[in-house]
Amino acid sequence: MRQRTFARKALLAAGGLSAVAGLGTTAIYFWFVSSAREPSGSVTLETLERPVRVLSDTFGIPHLYAEKELDLFRSLGFVHASDRLWQMEFFRRIAQGRLSALFGERALETDRLMRTLNLWGAAGHTLQVLAPAERDRLRAYAEGVNSVIEARGTRLPPELTLLRVRPDPWDETSSLAIGIVMNLDLSHWKNDLSRFWASRNMPLEKLRYLRLGYPEWGPTILDETVIPPAPAAGEPKAEKGTRGAARGSSDGSPPTVAASLDRSASAEAGGHGGWNPLEFLAGYSWRAASNAWAVAGTRTESGFPLLANDMHLGLRAPALWYLAALHADSSDFHVAGLTLPGIPAVVVGHNRDVAWGFTNAMVDDMDFVIEEVGPDGEAYRDGDTWLDFTVRPETIQVRGLPRPEVWRVRETERGPVISDVLPELGETLTAVWIAAHPSSPTTGLWGMNSARSAAEFDQAVRGFPQPHQNVVFASRRGRIGYRLGGRVPLRAGWDGSLPVPAELFTESPGGLWPIEMHPSTLDPAKGFIATANNLQAPGLGDAVSVDYAAPFRALRITQALTVRRDWSVRSTYALQHDTRSLVADRVLAMALGAARRIDSGEALALLEGWDRRVDPESRAAPLFYAWLYRLRALIAGDEYAAAPEWAFFPMTALLAVLEEGDGNPWVNDVRTGSGERLSQLADQALRDALRVTGGSTWGRLHAERHAHPLGSNRWLQRLFGFQLGPYPSGGGPNTVRPDDYRRWDKLDSTSWTPPWTSEYGPSERFIALLNPNGIEGYFLLPTGQSGNPFSRHYRDMNGRWRDGDLIVVPLDRESAARRAVRQFMLAPDKGRRGEGF
Repeated sequence: MRQRTFARKALLAAGGLSAVAGLGTTAIYFWFVSSAREPSGSVTLETLERPVRVLSDTFGIPHLYAEKELDLFRSLGFVHASDRLWQMEFFRRIAQGRLSALFGERALETDRLMRTLNLWGAAGHTLQVLAPAERDRLRAYAEGVNSVIEARGTRLPPELTLLRVRPDPWDETSSLAIGIVMNLDLSHWKNDLSRFWASRNMPLEKLRYLRLGYPEWGPTILDETVIPPAPAAGEPKAEKGTRGAARGSSDGSPPTVAASLDRSASAEAGGHGGWNPLEFLAGYSWRAASNAWAVAGTRTESGFPLLANDMHLGLRAPALWYLAALHADSSDFHVAGLTLPGIPAVVVGHNRDVAWGFTNAMVDDMDFVIEEVGPDGEAYRDGDTWLDFTVRPETIQVRGLPRPEVWRVRETERGPVISDVLPELGETLTAVWIAAHPSSPTTGLWGMNSARSAAEFDQAVRGFPQPHQNVVFASRRGRIGYRLGGRVPLRAGWDGSLPVPAELFTESPGGLWPIEMHPSTLDPAKGFIATANNLQAPGLGDAVSVDYAAPFRALRITQALTVRRDWSVRSTYALQHDTRSLVADRVLAMALGAARRIDSGEALALLEGWDRRVDPESRAAPLFYAWLYRLRALIAGDEYAAAPEWAFFPMTALLAVLEEGDGNPWVNDVRTGSGERLSQLADQALRDALRVTGGSTWGRLHAERHAHPLGSNRWLQRLFGFQLGPYPSGGGPNTVRPDDYRRWDKLDSTSWTPPWTSEYGPSERFIALLNPNGIEGYFLLPTGQSGNPFSRHYRDMNGRWRDGDLIVVPLDRESAARRAVRQFMLAPDKGRRGEGF
């Protein structure tokens, strides 16, 4: 049915497709359809040592059966590239800073940022310190990817054909770079820069509300107090440069330096309408939310542990994750779950003994240093001496321009000058990022994939260097556990929430937390572990971060887990869908007061009768959120009128203002200098909210969309259907099932107005029942397995995502064989290539 729909669209619209102009419409159609053919029969993968059997179910989820482990990873590279080659190339280009070659000047600022931070160089440095066995797995995976690139020739995914791009060969650095891109957004470095802008433009009495820290009413992951380590007085600092951004050229060669800019040559490059680099990156990597919990058998219907995880990301088509079951008989390696195309491992899932899930640990792992610069801009102060900036040119190819841009990156001994690419900062700041200088010989993922017990898994998490995660796990022997994974910076003299002068940074002891001091637990007495980006333990204060998510989800999940002792897969799935707004519990009384003051019977009736669930049929939910975010804009919009796009005003600050009332320093108008009354602002916000919502339901005003880089082009979207949605969805800001419209972060006069189309929410769902006789793993993606819109598996999970059941991905061969609808062999000999190749 889907292919017939594409055929009709192709016949009608292909004449307007400039990238393939001149071809007949029928030829165009069959050309693109051929790119979605699935492998069949026997397919040659010459680097294999032994044949590999691949079974797929009705949703295109592959089960790979290899004898040898390296053959398994070659096969995983093969299936990833067969289904997700565009996604892999796109993320690699983000890391390389090579998007402008595809999208022109609008991507130039993003490329400049990536070249400045030198993520590609960081990936190259990571490769150098990995153990040989880790490098071998990456190399084997790359061989599988490259076999697909070679075999497909010019019959590439539609995006690559339209953009006239043939991917370069995949390599080990490409895989590592994808993980580093993800780590970049996890560090919450944008909040530090936003506070820095505020510190230069607002009085201290207002600034303190932008770093209130974790609220007292929020639950912590652990109940027992954890005291953070403190560096010893006089402890020597690490060698200069070891905490800066990655040195070395962007080809991953050994460390040299990373860079700055010649602003005179490119002040207007990128033009109007270009992508804001920080906003762009936030849409393609982790944001500040995810849920994961583990429940002991004493609290479940079956008497066995349950584990649940849904990671919240920018919603994209295809979905970020790819489901697979991996088997290597010689090493007794058997694991199923969520893989990330480009990385040869299961990131979240289960093997025969352990299941695990992740949430963002909110670790602040990037610092910023305020540099003192000489009058000519060519030197900076380092203690009592002046040093010249190291400068390295970066050549950026830009589609549509006759010549490439040469971007010059300045770097100090501490790190790259990030303020050159973010001039709104107003001062010279260098970035000092732990992830840019790895020292671990392992990624930790393969240890997790192969762990045979909770104790072995906990040990594997100790070797997991990045990205930092709250790792929740459970074993079929009945144990549940938690450990903070990733490296945590050890600071003295500041907490990382604001840039610090070079003198303070240089003189303060630093380093990393000892891994044995990371918060962790096994089998807590309360019988469950719940994480939702909340504070890890009492006593930590701001030692890990000052930017935890507002703990409404954590509180809701903790409350639910506390009161039940009959949890099942179905009730756990229902909790993942929970839309109860605890934000409304805290501030709804103020909205009701406004309704009475403005004498609106309509608003009063809706809000008083609201069950505080953000469901598609609710008429109160859109009125409440329009009121809340309009009130937020009225309170803080005047202070942020001249702020950069990436500035933020956190929910914790808004709640503090609403609770403190007229005496709060934010309740004034900086444009006139006159005081305001919070009640007047609340009344105005409700009048405005009534006007724009008009009594409509949440489902009519709020929708979910899975975006695609080419889907914003109207003609391409009509022809290919790259994007999924928009369609009505439940959940809102800070509900367990979140669905957060990004423009709500803004503070302008229209960001709060509907319609609200969200491109952020759960990126997957996973539940594991830890039965002693075998772990039952249930999964679901919001789109489908394939990244090709002509494939039947591009969107075939979306109906279930909106209103349906999870999908079982079994590890035992008999169950997988019963579910299989397609199979093929990957062969090392010169056998017949499958029809898809």
